Formats: sequence, C-alpha cells, structure tokens
Amino acid sequence: MDILGTKKRTELPLAVFSLVFTAFLCYKWWKVFYCACTGLVFSDVPAHIKLALGHNDYGLSSLLIQLFYLGGEYFAQRALAVSLTLNNLIGLFTLALFIRYLLPRLSPVEAFLASALAHLCGPWIIPGVQTGIYLNAYNGNLYHNMTVLFSRSFIPLSFIGFYRCWQQRHGSIGKKEWLGFMLAFLLATGFKPNFAFAFCPALLGLLIYDFVKYKGKYLKNEVLLGLAVVPAGLICVGQYAMLFSRDFAQSGNEILEDMGIEGVQGESSIAIKRLSLSQAGSLALMYLRSLLLPLYTLLLQLRRERKKEETGLFLLVLLVSILEAVFLTETGYRANDGNFSWGSLSLYTCIFGLGIGLLWRMIQDSLAKKKAGGALLCLIGLGLLLGHLMVGYYFIWFFNSGGSFYI
Repeated sequence: MDILGTKKRTELPLAVFSLVFTAFLCYKWWKVFYCACTGLVFSDVPAHIKLALGHNDYGLSSLLIQLFYLGGEYFAQRALAVSLTLNNLIGLFTLALFIRYLLPRLSPVEAFLASALAHLCGPWIIPGVQTGIYLNAYNGNLYHNMTVLFSRSFIPLSFIGFYRCWQQRHGSIGKKEWLGFMLAFLLATGFKPNFAFAFCPALLGLLIYDFVKYKGKYLKNEVLLGLAVVPAGLICVGQYAMLFSRDFAQSGNEILEDMGIEGVQGESSIAIKRLSLSQAGSLALMYLRSLLLPLYTLLLQLRRERKKEETGLFLLVLLVSILEAVFLTETGYRANDGNFSWGSLSLYTCIFGLGIGLLWRMIQDSLAKKKAGGALLCLIGLGLLLGHLMVGYYFIWFFNSGGSFYI
C-alpha cells in the first residue's frame, strides 16, 4: 500500500516534468529543422528537396516536399520544418505505446517520460579514444536526415502489430491486427526502406524456424505473416531500382558537385565490408559506449519482466540491423553515406526507450524490496542515463548554434 501511495504521489510531478520536457524538445526540434530546411545549417534536406522537385527522389517524403512547394519556397520550408517537428512529437507517443506494451507494469506517464528522454539521448564519449557523436558513433537522434526521422515514428507501431499477429499465429490471426501491422510497416518503409531491410530477414528466419518446429502445422498463418510485408517489399524493390539506376547515379553525382561535396563518383551498388581486427575492436567499443544504459538495464532487469519473448524478437531485429551496418556498404556516389547504418539508427529511440523503461522498473523493484544493493544499481543506471542525456543535449545545442552534425 505504501508503494502504491508513493507511486500515485509521484505521477503528477512526473506528468508535469514530461510536459515541460516535451515542450523543450519541440522548441529545439523546430529550431534545428527550420535551420536545416532553410539551409542555415548543413544537412541532407536541400538535396532531398532538389531531387524531389526534379521528380527523381524516392519515398513518401518526396511527395510531401512536392505538395508543400505548391505554396512556394517560403511556405514549403516552414511547412516541412513543422512537419518534422510534429512527426517527432508523434514519435514520442508511438514509442511510449511500444514501451508500455513490452513493460506493462509501467504507467502511461512513466512510459512517456522514458520515450521523451530516449529522443534526446546520445552516445557516451571516451576522451582521447572515441569522441565522435555522429562520426564513428551509434546515434539515432540525428536531425539532418529527414527520411529516417519520418520512418522511425511508425516503427514502434510496426512492432506492436507484429507482436499481436505473432501471438495469434498458432490460432487465428485477426484482420485488424494483420492490417495494422501491414499498414504501419508500409508507412515506415515508404519513408525509408532500411528498417525493412533488417526486419524482413529476421521475420523470414522466424517463419522458417516456426515452420520446421511445428512441421508445417501453421503454414497458412506463416504465409499470412509473410504476405503482410509484401507491399513494403515491393516499395523497396521500386526504390532500390531507382537508386541503383544510371540516371539516378548521374543525378546524385551532379547534386554532390553542385553542393560542393566531395564523394566517390559512379553508379551505386552493394558490397561486403572487410574489417581488420583493429576495425572490429573499434566497432565493438563504439557500440558499447553508445549503448551503455540499454545494455546495463537489459542485463540486470529483463529476466524479471513478463514479455521477454517479445523483447527478444525486437533485439533480434536490432541485431540483424547492426550486422548489416557492420558488414554491408554501398559503392559509387552513395559510398560515403553509410546508408546501411540507417536500419539500426532508426531503432535507436526504441532501444533507448526500452532501456530507460527497464531502469524505471529497476527503481520500482528496488523501492519494493528496500535493498541497499538495489539502490546502488539504480544510481549507477541513472548516472549512465545522465551521461547519454548530456551528450545528446550538447549535440542538438551544437547543431542549433550553427554547427554541424559532423562531430
């Protein structure tokens, strides 16, 4: 009863703090998106605008740009900045739903606060060793790439829809659940295909495993689950046919030259990276410092939670996306863009939202058990979170002050 009473007393202050923090984030987002859309800071938005107006860009953001520019450049730039800000705000709520789905013992306010904090987090830095926040870092809270920002708001809904269909695969998959999964996944892919490039291989592996384990008993539902990603898959085929065409390569090379960006010229294709031992060690350190809090709370708290299977499915997709980022690359004019990294970067807020939610659960368990050791572990977790937030704040401040994301 004391714990329940304490929780009720903290709900209102948490709600007020969440509201104020959300207002702060929206203000910062509006400033940086306005600067990016008007060309006051360096970003890839002008390139996307130029491609979209030339009708040789891909994705739903291209259609959005063309629509806004019907009202002229002045209107379009501000409308696009508002859309990006509203999209990030929507992402706070979709991620909160995802967190609460995986951690149902959290209140809506606690889940929303975890979501809001996750949208500011950045990677820890190691002075003298690894100090990059964008370069040589794993950081999905980037403000120059609008396609991944639009895409990531629908990713939490894609996972929730998938979880519900997956739970029903040995019975009857509901039409609403199937359509919800298909539409959310289609929207996320329509803005940027990289998440689909990680999710679809993971889904294929799961369906093959389920088929073999149950000897084809649930083949119909396994086929239905596979069909749910076909519309998004067709979008990927269309987008990549455009990206790897000679005309698009020529357009990309011309845009790089017009913007004064030195890049590798030529047509784009896909290649396998070859890593030395030192490069592999550097990558391992990069992901470790970038994911300190999620790794910490997953190791200490996940085993105590109810929905470990669903969390495991999410972590599987994240692992596939990271492996793609590590071992796959593009060549030609897109060689320096790190485009295979965006699948894992689009999941950044999800993994941090989950990590922060698990930290809240650690604190709840510590208060219930009243053990000194538990309190110490929670304080360490809060310290790790504070470090991520400080770096994330510095990153958005530096960008807003007229700097660059190349830090």
